[in-house]
Amino acid sequence: MGNVIPATWSFMLAAPAGALGTTWTSMRLARERDVVDILGLDYETLAQAVLTPVAYTKGTDFHAAARPAPDEVVRWF
Repeated sequence: MGNVIPATWSFMLAAPAGALGTTWTSMRLARERDVVDILGLDYETLAQAVLTPVAYTKGTDFHAAARPAPDEVVRWF
């Protein structure tokens, strides 16, 4: 499993050269069984390591997403 993260990172770095966008996702962790069913995989014999959405982009002007300041979204009670 130690090769999975570096391999995925390399793929993600190379993707924009082909006008592809990718992202890290942890969605599969909560819905692992659903993902296996959708992809037609055998849950009992395969281990999921990475699920990385890939899509064509509308250009190559990539930049960080706008993010609100933590004080705007974090509430302490």
